[in-house]
Amino acid sequence: MSARIRFGPCVVLFLALFLYACEDAPETKRRTPAVRPVKLITVKAAGGARVSRFPAVIGAGRLSELSLQVGGMLREFPVRDAQRLKRGALIARLDQRDFRSALASVRSQYQNAEKEYRRAVRLAAQDAIARTVLEKRKTQRDVSRAQLEHAEKTLADSVLRAPFDGLIAQTMVRKLQNVSPGQAVVKFMSGDSFEAAIDLPAAFLARIPRKTAEKRNQQAFVILDAAPDRRIRAAFKEATLLADTASQTYAVTFAFRPPENLLVLPGMNANVELRIENKARTPRVAVPLAAVTSDGKNNYVWAVDRKTMRVSKRAVTLEEGVGETVVVTAGLAAEETIAGAGAAYLSEGMKIREWK
Repeated sequence: MSARIRFGPCVVLFLALFLYACEDAPETKRRTPAVRPVKLITVKAAGGARVSRFPAVIGAGRLSELSLQVGGMLREFPVRDAQRLKRGALIARLDQRDFRSALASVRSQYQNAEKEYRRAVRLAAQDAIARTVLEKRKTQRDVSRAQLEHAEKTLADSVLRAPFDGLIAQTMVRKLQNVSPGQAVVKFMSGDSFEAAIDLPAAFLARIPRKTAEKRNQQAFVILDAAPDRRIRAAFKEATLLADTASQTYAVTFAFRPPENLLVLPGMNANVELRIENKARTPRVAVPLAAVTSDGKNNYVWAVDRKTMRVSKRAVTLEEGVGETVVVTAGLAAEETIAGAGAAYLSEGMKIREWK
């Protein structure tokens, strides 16, 4: 009992010192404010054009499934995939023996009918035959002539030729195969003209100028994913007037001719860049879309004081647009610094450090 009483005060003193040290450590940590790393962006003045990019898929400017209007055995088929052809070049020819035989038969019938009609005309002039006989001979001659023209067309339709300069995109039959009338033989595409199709939201289309003078300030470029450093000038081709029921967007197509040293094929992925010149005199700066936050009513960025490295919330006015960057028309000036990556975790007056 005497031993416990003698060591009791020592134990109590040790526990008191231990508890004091444990309580003091967190207090020391709480006094040190956290410095959050943030990606900093120096704001640059926006150009005079509003630029928007939309994903696109490349298609052929002209793509047709070519077929023969009559059926038969494919006697000649001298083309292959990716072959370039000039207008009028042979693509396919059917076995023409039956067609030529039929043509010779109707031609002979027409010649006989023509002779009978000429003879009837001479006899009618001499009142040697009735007028009804002359009309009958004329009708027989006209019917034979129509049959001759049909046989000639049938023979011509047994040959398929390139309707314009282009490429064989795909062969769909083989030589000596029997084909039916209207059966697709090849897919034929233009080799020098292509198109890029994009889907534009209604809000974007509503802001495109309609006046002729303003349309001259609009430009379109096609940028292939395979060649991101090449910008190919494009021109508006067509647009659908009915919105897609699911996406509420309108399909718009642009036509372009690729450079000679750049291979372009249907199905390639690309972007269409739309540039609309803006002649407004108000200051305009461009910022990444990720640097802008919103409370549902207003838009903000986090401005950074380079001297104190503290942030402050700044209300900004944005120009409507689509893309990875947005244009600020009020609330921010060129060469100011704002927070980029990590801006969602900031608070007013927070001290930061630049994240590199």
